[in-house]
Amino acid sequence: MSDDFQVTVFADDRRIEALASYTDHLEELASIFADAHAGDGELLDRRPDPDSWSVGEILHHLADAELRQSLRLREMLASESPSWAAWDQEAYADSLGYNVRPAADALTLILSLRHVNARLLALLAPEQWARTAIHPVFGEVDVARWVEISVDHLKTHVLQARRAVLGMN
Repeated sequence: MSDDFQVTVFADDRRIEALASYTDHLEELASIFADAHAGDGELLDRRPDPDSWSVGEILHHLADAELRQSLRLREMLASESPSWAAWDQEAYADSLGYNVRPAADALTLILSLRHVNARLLALLAPEQWARTAIHPVFGEVDVARWVEISVDHLKTHVLQARRAVLGMN
């Protein structure tokens, strides 16, 4: 082996795990959309019960959450320990027409933002992963924790969407 060949090894397994998990569940989300959209697309709008969201509403919620999370990541990287405001997801759903807008638009936005953010995360230097912000629920978070929160949020709603397709609340 040549002496000038060098391999970069990340010493921080937490960053590697965060990067690897960040795009998890996207294929499953797209599959759920395809299942719900099949035929007449009726399953996109079906609510398992009156208090539950439909697949379409879940997708719009996830799109808005991705927008917020994307801005939060950028604020954390560009500002000194910003404080993030809480948001009222029900007000968003009621005010932004989750029940009437095309779910495909929301899915496109989710997939695009996750891929753009994954590329940004991959470019970050180790010291940038240590940047912090104040989350309204979790307190101080660094970039790796931001990724964990984003992954957990998506995973939770993918399960909720799958249950909605199956008619389970």
